[in-house]
Amino acid sequence: MRDILILIIIGGSLPFILFMPWIGVLMWYWIGIMNPHRLGWTFITDMPVAMMVGVVTLAALVITRDRKPLPFTREIVVLLIFTGYITVTTYFAWSHMAWVQWDTVMKILLMTFVTPMLIYGRTRTLLLILVVAGSIAFYGFKGGLFSILTGGAHMVLGPQRSFIAGNTDLGLAMIMVLPMLLIIARMFRENWVDLGILSRSPKIAGYAAYSVFWLTAAAIIFTYSRGALLGLLAIAPFMFLKMRRKGSLILAAVLAVTVIGVTLPERLVSRWQTIQTYEEDHSAMQRVQAWGVNWNMAVERPLLGAGFNNVYIPNSVWMSYANFEGPWHPNTARVAHSLYFQVIGHHGFGGFAVFMTMILFTLLTLNRIRRQSRHIPGKEWMGQFAWAMQVGLFGYLVAGAFLDRAYFDLMFAMVAITIILRRELDTVEAPAPQQVGTENPGHESSSPAPRDFVRTPENVQASHAATTDRPMSRQAP
Repeated sequence: MRDILILIIIGGSLPFILFMPWIGVLMWYWIGIMNPHRLGWTFITDMPVAMMVGVVTLAALVITRDRKPLPFTREIVVLLIFTGYITVTTYFAWSHMAWVQWDTVMKILLMTFVTPMLIYGRTRTLLLILVVAGSIAFYGFKGGLFSILTGGAHMVLGPQRSFIAGNTDLGLAMIMVLPMLLIIARMFRENWVDLGILSRSPKIAGYAAYSVFWLTAAAIIFTYSRGALLGLLAIAPFMFLKMRRKGSLILAAVLAVTVIGVTLPERLVSRWQTIQTYEEDHSAMQRVQAWGVNWNMAVERPLLGAGFNNVYIPNSVWMSYANFEGPWHPNTARVAHSLYFQVIGHHGFGGFAVFMTMILFTLLTLNRIRRQSRHIPGKEWMGQFAWAMQVGLFGYLVAGAFLDRAYFDLMFAMVAITIILRRELDTVEAPAPQQVGTENPGHESSSPAPRDFVRTPENVQASHAATTDRPMSRQAP
């Protein structure tokens, strides 16, 4: 029954995608990030559903007029350079399996280019953000609730045969979307923008979103992933500063520990303690060995590296680049377990420089959006989500140091959203007062501003004239 339901949803969306290709973008990210077909039991698990949606979306892109030109931002330029670079390194790769991974990465990059062409305007952009964050939040809600009910007795995992199958993979994904979930909860609770049926009951939607946020935070902890723990510790201070009623949160935490006696499971504490004794942990030392192998490959071929899927090279060749042999057997710790060493080993230091430049440009653009959007009435929500993706990408860079997810489609989705937000910000004209309910996809009316924005004296009067006179809802806890 589950397989049939998923097939009906995906198959039923294809006619709509043909006439409204922007729906295909949402469906593609839902399938690629959440992997709903992997939750089935029989035939649906092996069906090429992402390819089906992708092909129809590309066909619709060709015939539709409902699209915008590809914005040639610096992120797009670097993405194009990266696309060409990995194609060259694949041609000179050591493994015959290199073209298999190249094909997967190229599909992700292709949709990254297509997304800004079909997604524009406030409504479509927010729907894309909701789909991207919600695809991972599903596992955060389910995993967090399950962990609380079982006392953390089991490890939170993702769907099998997917990018987020492992505990560390899922933990990384949840870290990346956790700040976005906080902003989504605030958006619903305070009803910043009108999203139709999603905005009908802002209090209910807001409290539900806050519940998902906290359960996802719990799910990250109970992935039992050391990399996820470090990523969570890295982004926690930024989210704490963003939260309101900090005193109440601190008091609740103190009462939970001192009065109720809440403690972490012994298994969880033991797992985290191995961070301090990594030299005695074979799993950790295998990663160190793999880091050395990828580094030495890049030293020998600084511009090309070994190419995609270098883990498939003969064992004798692999070990010839190792700095040491461990006591484990067999002595073949192939997976890089670090996005940095993964890119270095695959594409050399040249490819690594292009990859990191892409992320750096994305972070700088998000910072610009965050600073400038607060001065444009009705566009402040862009700055909030720019902050969320900044923090999420920072968590990705920290936790990704221990996980080989350099080609994670969730990361490229954030790059695409950044490009969209930048274009929307750059094309904003001087705001004019409009009556509520007159907006259209090209000209959107203003909406209540998030409460934590700092108004400057110069724009207070303009902001007041552009906002509605509807009273703001009470602050959420």
